[in-house]
Amino acid sequence: MAQQVIGFHFTLKNKAGDVLDRTPPETPLSFLEGSGAIIEGLEEKLSKMSEGDTAEVIVRPEKGYGFRDESQVDVVSKSRLPADEIKVGDFFQAGSDQHAPVVQVVEVDGDDVTLDANHPLAGEDLFFDVEVVEKRAATPEEISHGHVHSQGGCCGGGGNGGCGCH
Repeated sequence: MAQQVIGFHFTLKNKAGDVLDRTPPETPLSFLEGSGAIIEGLEEKLSKMSEGDTAEVIVRPEKGYGFRDESQVDVVSKSRLPADEIKVGDFFQAGSDQHAPVVQVVEVDGDDVTLDANHPLAGEDLFFDVEVVEKRAATPEEISHGHVHSQGGCCGGGGNGGCGCH
């Protein structure tokens, strides 16, 4: 089966029913199937749906953001962080590489700062209301680049004749 581009709207809720995230009504989220752009459990369900279908999808941690791993929590000195003012809830990238993990400040005690590299939704069941609004074959260019291209070409075109996003 050829790779597909799937466009969908979603509302994400936690177990208590609180809305955590949603797509704007005018802008569905589109992804290249198999690219790793969305969590596994949601992609599995969306891949089996047809354009126009709606569903309630529950994604368990093992197919979502994983389970909490306490080895991903570390205490560091404030001087090692890239900001003068640090407060609980702040996020930092743990290195200069664009793929370095993002960590969250969970406690500040004097010069000691506790950082957590677990995803904030690790260990949580995720409740999605989804609607598939587009399903189409991915173009060879999208497959080779590993992501969806906007209307007008790669990353929206821009008139430069090339991708410009690589």
